Parts: sequence; C-alpha cells; structure tokens
Amino acid sequence: MLALAALLVGCDGTDDVEPEVDPDLVGVIVDLHLADARSSLDTTQARAGLRRDSLRQTAYLRNDTDSIVVARQLDALAEDPDLAKAVYDVVDARLSLERQGVVPVPDSIPVGATAVPTDSAAPGTAADRTVPPP
Repeated sequence: MLALAALLVGCDGTDDVEPEVDPDLVGVIVDLHLADARSSLDTTQARAGLRRDSLRQTAYLRNDTDSIVVARQLDALAEDPDLAKAVYDVVDARLSLERQGVVPVPDSIPVGATAVPTDSAAPGTAADRTVPPP
C-alpha cells in the first residue's frame, strides 16, 4: 500500500512528451530571420526598408503563407511556453546549420540526421555530415 501511495505521489499526471513542432512554421521563421539579416547588410539606408520588405515577402511566398497567418501562429506559441521553447530550439539549430553552410536533409533536423554541405567549391569531395546533438 505504501508503494502505491509513493508511486501516486511521484506521478503528477503530466507526460514528458515533446511538443510537436510544425516544420512549416520553423521554415518561415528561419526564412524571415535570414531575410532580416540579409537586408541589414544593405548600407544604403534608403533601400534597407524596401529590401527588408521584399525579402520578407519572398519568405512568405516561399513558405506559402502570409504575415497574418504567421502572426496568429506566433500568438498561439505565446500561449504554450513548452512548444515555444521547442520551436525556438529547432529554429536555432537550423540557423546554426545555415551559419555552418550546411543544409538539413530533409527539411527538418532530427538529431543524427544527415546533412549536406552547401559549399560546392570542391564538388564530390565533401561527404555527407551528421547533424550533432545540441
């Protein structure tokens, strides 16, 4: 009886299930981040805003969405801190791969997945790499 009581006290009824991250949302967040970063490289202040808007619009089109849908998705993330953290972690990992010049294959990055380098300076010489755990 004591063992059962101890088991019930130790169980808070919550599962340690990882939240399911929407890869489409991750893709658009990554593309928007990169669009903003690329537009910040334009040293001509008069063009910077136009370039940013153009690159952001391209990111929305590439991901078949728009700013209203993304804003709603981000609002929903604000209501679920665990999911927001999970999305942040995946976005951060994708951006880290971008900085390394690695593109995930397929369009997600589970730990241990293979990735291919984007640098084609020496075609055929770079072997597939494994995405390291965070």
